[in-house]
Amino acid sequence: MIELSYDKLWRGFWGDIQRFGPVHRHIAEDLVRTVSTLSVKSVLDAGCGSGDNLAALAALKRYELTGVDISREAISLAGLRVPSAKLYCLDIQHEALPEKFDLVISIQVVEHLLDDIAAFKSIASMARNYVFISTIAGSMRPSEIAIGHIRNYSSIELQRKLESAGLEVLRISRWGFPFYSPLYRSLVELFPGGPPAGPMGSLSRLIASMLYYIYKLNLTNRGDVLSALARPKP
Repeated sequence: MIELSYDKLWRGFWGDIQRFGPVHRHIAEDLVRTVSTLSVKSVLDAGCGSGDNLAALAALKRYELTGVDISREAISLAGLRVPSAKLYCLDIQHEALPEKFDLVISIQVVEHLLDDIAAFKSIASMARNYVFISTIAGSMRPSEIAIGHIRNYSSIELQRKLESAGLEVLRISRWGFPFYSPLYRSLVELFPGGPPAGPMGSLSRLIASMLYYIYKLNLTNRGDVLSALARPKP
């Protein structure tokens, strides 16, 4: 049932927002900045979705890319988006690939997982040098529950769970205050149907672009977009 529900979300609900949404664009830029500072060659995206983060890394033309996701629909879309990547349908709560990668990333995924501890252990087992996790903090909004959020994290909770999986946390950072969180993230709950989703027309893309530039004014290391860089413990 979980796989089928995420297939449905990827078929229409999540499409354009992954590519044009202002928060997703900032998260992808932060990912590229972070990965560019690391001495890595092979990268696994655990929960790769439609492949937009893989595509951002593929544009640098320096990484061997692999992606896994629970949704076959997402894997199909990722194959079109990043044909050079190796892609597998896999649930990281119960499975792991038998190989190791210099870096394992998981972007806005673990908040959806019922057994996030098992997922962190699976991620750690596939990481040779580094792990990079991006997730969400703050109060849970109704629209987030509707798309499958099980929890939102605090910095301390995320660090403790990563450490329990055998990882040493190198840094934790936050982003989004005040224009994304709490302003937009709270106000959008007042919209009929919650945050915009599905195909985006020209007006929606224009608004998303404007928000993207407004979000550049967010303060450093404050907000509800939470990311952690870690490495396997010796």
